[in-house]
Amino acid sequence: MWKESEEIELKKSLSQLKEGIISLSAMLNKNNHGDVYFGINDDGKVTGLDIGKRTIADITHEIQNNLKPLPYRVQIKDEVADGKKIIHATVEGNDTPYSAYGRYYIRINDADIVMSSSQLENFFAKKDNTYSKWEEKETVYGIDDINEDLLIDCIRTANDKDRIEYVYKNAEDALNKLGLLTDNGHLNNAGWYLFGNNKPLTIKEANYPTDSRTEFGEIKEFKGNIIECIREAMAYIQNHISYKANIVGLQREEIPEIPLRAIREIVVNSFAHCSYAVKGDFNQYIIYKSQISIYNPGPIIKDIDPLKFASGNVGSKIRNVLIANTLFKYGYIDAFGTGFDRTFTLCANENIRYKYQNNEFGFTFVFYRNPDFLNDRINDRINDRINDLDKAIIDIIKSNKYVTISEITNETAKSSSTINRHLDAMVKRGTISRIGSRKSGYWRVNE
Repeated sequence: MWKESEEIELKKSLSQLKEGIISLSAMLNKNNHGDVYFGINDDGKVTGLDIGKRTIADITHEIQNNLKPLPYRVQIKDEVADGKKIIHATVEGNDTPYSAYGRYYIRINDADIVMSSSQLENFFAKKDNTYSKWEEKETVYGIDDINEDLLIDCIRTANDKDRIEYVYKNAEDALNKLGLLTDNGHLNNAGWYLFGNNKPLTIKEANYPTDSRTEFGEIKEFKGNIIECIREAMAYIQNHISYKANIVGLQREEIPEIPLRAIREIVVNSFAHCSYAVKGDFNQYIIYKSQISIYNPGPIIKDIDPLKFASGNVGSKIRNVLIANTLFKYGYIDAFGTGFDRTFTLCANENIRYKYQNNEFGFTFVFYRNPDFLNDRINDRINDRINDLDKAIIDIIKSNKYVTISEITNETAKSSSTINRHLDAMVKRGTISRIGSRKSGYWRVNE
C-alpha cells in the first residue's frame, strides 16, 4: 500500500508537476532526499499515466530549471505498479537550502510548509565559511538611530511577498523579528548598515567620457545605509546609460542598452556579498564609454565561479546571512543562488557581453555597452524640449513641491529611471530647481 510520509509524496497526474517539485525541495531540506510518484493518488490508489516519448525529458527539464541548486542526484524513470505505468522521481543532495520556483519549503509529516525566516537563517548559519560574525557584533546605536520609514516599508513588502507573517507593531519588535537587535537592545552591525540613519556606508560613483580614468569625468561619493545605497547605485547607473525609444501603438517605450533587471541583480549582489569589515575599500559603480563596472570589496567565498551558481550545481554561499535574508524579505533578492543565472540569461537574450573577476580584494562584474545605443540619435531627442511628460511632472510639482520621485512615478505610470532622467534634464535646462537636500528639500518651478 502506497502512503505519503516525510520522504514520499504521491501525485495523481503530471498536472501536479509543480507541486511535486515543491515536495522534492521540501524533502531535500528536511532529509536530504525524497521521492515523488506520479500516477498514484494521495490515498495510495494507482491511477496510472500516459507516458510519451518526451515525458521523462520534460520532467527533467522542469526540475533542472526550477529546483535550485540542482541536487547531486536526480533520477526520473517510468515504472509499473499494479499493472499501470507511473513515474518515479527521486533526488538526493545536501547543499541545503533548496528552493522551488524561487521559494523555500520544509517537509512536516506529509505536508510542504513554506520555510520560516529563522529556519532559513539556520540553514545558512550551519554552512562552513558562509556566516560572518561581524554581522552580529553589537554597535553603540539603538532603535532611535534607524530610518523607521524604511523598516516599515521592508515589513510591508515582506508581507506582500509572503516572505514574512508579521504585522508591524514597533521598531524594536520588527528589528528583533529580523534578528537585527542584540540582547542589550542595541543594533548589531547588520541592522545598523541596513537601516541606520547616520550614513554608515560610503559608495563611489563615477562617469567617464572615455575608457580611461585619465580623462576628466564625474566622480562622486554617496553615503547612506544599504537600502539607500542600493537605490542610489541603481538610479545613478540608470541615469547614465543610453536608451532607445520605440513607439508601441500610441505609447512611447524606452529600451535600455542593458536590461535593468540584469544590472539590478549585480548591484544587489554587490551589497549582499560585500565584505563590510574591510577598511578603506568601497563599493564602486563606474560608467565608461564602452562598459559599466560594478565592484564590491571581498571576493566570492571559496573562489567559486559564478557559472557554477548559474548552472544550479552549487548553492548560494552567503557572507552576510542577516543582511541577505533581510534583502530577500524586502524583495531585492528573489531566491538565493539564482541571481547570476538570471543575469546571464538576460544578457544572452539581448546579446550583451560581460565579464567578471574574482580575486583576493573583491569581485568585479563588467557589462559591455551597446555601441548601437551610444550612437542612436533617438536617445538625444528625449530631452531636447519640454514634452508632455515634462509638463505632467511640472504640474505635479506645482501641486506639491515636496513630492517624491516614487510619487511622481506612481502618478505618471512611468519608470523611476525615466522620471529621474526628465528631472535631471529639466534641472540642467533651469526649468526646475531642487532646493535643499535630497531628503528634506523641495522642488521649485522656475517661471
